[in-house]
Amino acid sequence: MKYVFFLLLFSGFTSLLPAQVADADQLVKHRSGELIVQLVKGADVQQLVAELNRLPFSLGTVTVIRPIVKDWNYHLLGFDEQQVDPAALLNVILTSSKVHAAQQNHQVEYRGLEPNDPDWFQQSDMTLINAPDAWLTSTGGLTQNGDTIVVAILEKGILFTHPDLVPNRYWNWKDKAGDGIDNDQNGFIDDFGGWNVTDYNDNTGNNGAHGTGVAGIIGAVGNNSVGVTGVNWNIKMMNVTGVDYDDDIIEAYYYVYTMRKLYNESNGAKGAFIVATNASFGYNNQWPDSNPNFTTWCNLYDSLGVVGVLNMGATTNQDTDVDALGDMPTSCPSEFLVAVTNINKLGSRVPSGYGQASIDLGSPGTGTYSTTNVGGNTPGYGIIGGTSAATPHVTGAVALLYSLGCEAFTSDAVSNPAACARRVRDVILNNTEPNASLEDITVTGGHLDLKRAVNGVTELCAGVVGPLDILKVRAFDSNGEVRLYYQTPTFLPYTFRVFNMLGQQLYEEELTPDQFSENYVKYDTSNLPKGVYVFSIGRGDAIVSVKFPKI
Repeated sequence: MKYVFFLLLFSGFTSLLPAQVADADQLVKHRSGELIVQLVKGADVQQLVAELNRLPFSLGTVTVIRPIVKDWNYHLLGFDEQQVDPAALLNVILTSSKVHAAQQNHQVEYRGLEPNDPDWFQQSDMTLINAPDAWLTSTGGLTQNGDTIVVAILEKGILFTHPDLVPNRYWNWKDKAGDGIDNDQNGFIDDFGGWNVTDYNDNTGNNGAHGTGVAGIIGAVGNNSVGVTGVNWNIKMMNVTGVDYDDDIIEAYYYVYTMRKLYNESNGAKGAFIVATNASFGYNNQWPDSNPNFTTWCNLYDSLGVVGVLNMGATTNQDTDVDALGDMPTSCPSEFLVAVTNINKLGSRVPSGYGQASIDLGSPGTGTYSTTNVGGNTPGYGIIGGTSAATPHVTGAVALLYSLGCEAFTSDAVSNPAACARRVRDVILNNTEPNASLEDITVTGGHLDLKRAVNGVTELCAGVVGPLDILKVRAFDSNGEVRLYYQTPTFLPYTFRVFNMLGQQLYEEELTPDQFSENYVKYDTSNLPKGVYVFSIGRGDAIVSVKFPKI
């Protein structure tokens, strides 16, 4: 009877020979000629194979390759895929009362996105910070509002003719090169390709390997079959150069401040959407209050933060307790400065600055393989190390977060830039990878983790946003506190009111919804007599209300 059943089953098949089968299973890579079967409890795989090989139609020869897990009765079967189509064989096998489940032996796809750059295999720093997993979500570029994301790099020069960097160089298209006119009226003449604070032009230079290496970490073009990849595959990098003395530092940061402020004020018509600066210079064993110039330098970070710029600073490469001995700039107390120390590719801190109050996190620096200038303005690749290499990983991370697909996350980047910058900073610092070598000697006790940061944004974006509505009202405790949970379509102020059933207003409060969390308002009902009351939330003509009984 079983053979008759098998024959009836296959009466709809024109052939058991290999055929074009429109089956989703065939679209997944699999190992040819192998099937996995799970048998029901007590069933014998040899008996199953014997039955298959005795069928009155040819399935070729089915064999047992090996048991996979005997306790669970999983087995690996072999067959000739040139003689029989695997989907047809599966359908036959699944009719057997001995079989609980069966499938092809698929090849899993790892869900990290690795670039095709030939030297990618040397970039273990990127795998340490889980960049391939983060790149599945974004590889950089624009914000959800269409802003071109820019990072300002304070270096003595970057070889922007390097083939892995040239597509990601920033150009000020509102200006014209070399015409001696401040075309965009930003106060700087001929700043088409960046800014040199010493020569007052855009001749930023391309000397040296240091700046070229830093730029490669932040934004070497990814997946272009050339060299290496940066944290961002697509980013615009601005070089601000000529920085040798404290006054140069002030002027360099002022240029960045001016360009971002202009962008905010013109709603993107002028300036540049600079989200981060990267600086790999400073003074060892110095406190901000030990020298007026240092105090002035620290104040710059607050000014930059107001317009939405986060600033990454490399701490000393000496094994120094920065909290005890000081370091510039990483002793600066600004909330818009992120201080970075150095770890190796195994994740362990190497001799470099530390401090539970001053140094925010670690990042891979030692032995980083990146773009370089090998001399004579010749592009190449080589090693850059120290906190100079650790810091641009974090700078690149800031830029990458601005490109994520959560519109609300950076929707206020121009209208409320300081709040947006704080939000991005917090996501990075609150989502580090715990690291024993950094525990109790850094603020976070961890090192940069891009995937965790991306997941942090995803969690924030799960906040309740939608049409104006009161979601629920809950008594919070026996003392009479009530919480009213609500959602709003915008994050502008709304008004919460309480009325009795006579329509008399008893209470009024202005609410500003939080973009990224469940919103609720607390109201104390302990002084209200028993009865029914009305809670309302509204803005303008849009008002919703709900009744609440006080028992």
